[in-house]
Amino acid sequence: MTQICTNRGSSATQYKDWIQATQYWVWTLTTIGGLGNLLTILVILHQLCIGYAWKHRPRGSLKRQGSNFHVEKPVLPFEGHTLLLLHLSFCDLLYATVSLPLTATAYGYALDGATQELEGLCPVAAFLRYTNALAEWLTLGLLAFQRCVDLGRWRSARFFQPAATGALIAGIWVVSVALQLLPFAVSGYGYSCENFKCDVTNDVLKFIFYALQSLLPCILMFSGCIGLLYQLRKYTKEMENMKLVSNVSRKRLVKSSILVLSLLLLFLICVVPICIHNLIPKSAISPDIHIPTGIAFYKIYWLQYALNFMLYNIMSANFRSAYRRFFSLLFPCCCSPVGDSGNISNIPVSQSCISDTQRENLSVSTQSDFRGTATRF
Repeated sequence: MTQICTNRGSSATQYKDWIQATQYWVWTLTTIGGLGNLLTILVILHQLCIGYAWKHRPRGSLKRQGSNFHVEKPVLPFEGHTLLLLHLSFCDLLYATVSLPLTATAYGYALDGATQELEGLCPVAAFLRYTNALAEWLTLGLLAFQRCVDLGRWRSARFFQPAATGALIAGIWVVSVALQLLPFAVSGYGYSCENFKCDVTNDVLKFIFYALQSLLPCILMFSGCIGLLYQLRKYTKEMENMKLVSNVSRKRLVKSSILVLSLLLLFLICVVPICIHNLIPKSAISPDIHIPTGIAFYKIYWLQYALNFMLYNIMSANFRSAYRRFFSLLFPCCCSPVGDSGNISNIPVSQSCISDTQRENLSVSTQSDFRGTATRF
């Protein structure tokens, strides 16, 4: 039978102000994360459709003078990292639109003392939340590892091809669901008196999740980031020695490094505090400190589900270009046509919609050696 924490001398009503403020915070993140991640998914799918049309364009159509066939080249190619970004946005969308609303609902039931409703809601809500969280963490770790592994390979020789990446994404969900079946089967999920929401109620199972299951994405992310930074430094030095690197390419490599470090930093800020908090024994800290601290840490943890898509748009010129192209479908006035489209392979995009990568490829089109190196990034 679910208890409303009366056995510990504290109940949800004692922290009513904290819980209500958290509910407002949850609904705000649900709105931002839901709309933002949905838009990001649509933008990526739009780019994949453009990529499909580009790949299946009539052979030689771009070389024929006066040809009326125009096709746009995607700025987000159909490759492993694009699929991982798509899956990351899906995980964030799922958490923002399912897990966060269920959390706000559980808070409301806790304030009302609705024991029966909590008994029916919490096992399912906690199972979905932990499965979703682990899938998102594994995707972040795999994304960093993927960039490290494929950075030094030519496009045709990359390990994370679309088919292989799709299989890994399916494996992420199989692993995430399988690891949460045991807590669900032994009734390890329920209403938590520590944070007044649906959570893992067994201390051993909680330790396994936060101390052991979270290690795999952390290892993938740390090893991927270290390897990526090493390879970026290596290739930058090689190109500088060859005197083939331009200011645009140097800026792009620096931005790639900053993006990866920013993702790692955001993960550490959002996830590490709540992991440490959940591993601290209940008896070590007074409930008057432990409960408000846990609520505050969860508010920080939920931030990542509304900030990941913003981070990619802030740090990635290609993503900004993809967004402009998507919005140009709805608002054609956003982009004005280029005077002579023939100079850029008959690709009808505006000057403002060209990414840094495309500008670089145009500026160094006569340097064949540099083009061969740049394709690895």
